[in-house]
Amino acid sequence: MPAEYPIPYKQDQVYFQYHVKDFNRAKSFYMEVLGFEKVFDGGEEVGWAELALPLTGARLGLNLRKEGAIQQGSGTLTLVVEDIDVTRDYLIGKGVEATEIEDIPDMVSYFNIDDTEGNTIQIVSDPRVKSKE
Repeated sequence: MPAEYPIPYKQDQVYFQYHVKDFNRAKSFYMEVLGFEKVFDGGEEVGWAELALPLTGARLGLNLRKEGAIQQGSGTLTLVVEDIDVTRDYLIGKGVEATEIEDIPDMVSYFNIDDTEGNTIQIVSDPRVKSKE
């Protein structure tokens, strides 16, 4: 970042946060199904855990909401994978419901899943379909 930029960002660190109702269930999903490493866990009393995303310095924050409803759709975690077909098969094998893969020629291939709390996760890859030239 240029020195004159008005916001003093801390370099190499970013979080994406989901609100969850079942703290332990959500942690298990991200660690056991998606393979994210736990970086910090304050437990249910604190209501905050951090999991390392597959990018240096990027983390997913899980924020326990003890009262009120969770509002899904406030954001979408997007994960880029090497092989979208293998990834979809793997997730289905773990009991995760997945949409069909959508192909946008020359742009992207993707499908969606929901975590245990109803938050959408989009899995994307390089396009499987190329336009005919």
